[in-house]
Amino acid sequence: MIDLANSQGHEISDVNSFYEFSQMARIPTHLSFGKHKGEAITYLATHSEGARYLKWLLKQDTVNPYLAQACQQALASV
Repeated sequence: MIDLANSQGHEISDVNSFYEFSQMARIPTHLSFGKHKGEAITYLATHSEGARYLKWLLKQDTVNPYLAQACQQALASV
């Protein structure tokens, strides 16, 4: 896994950098459920209907914290 991360430009040199990479890897890039299943979260954030869906999703009590982080980052980058 360390070789893969390093080959993708992530510098894994100690246990702390490995932990940071593993946390980053948990943040999804695409939705895995619902009406927008398979769509990129960053793409949804750039379109009004998709952005509304991401904002709605963030208000749900059961949203995964890593998914919430991905939605927040995508919406903030627009």
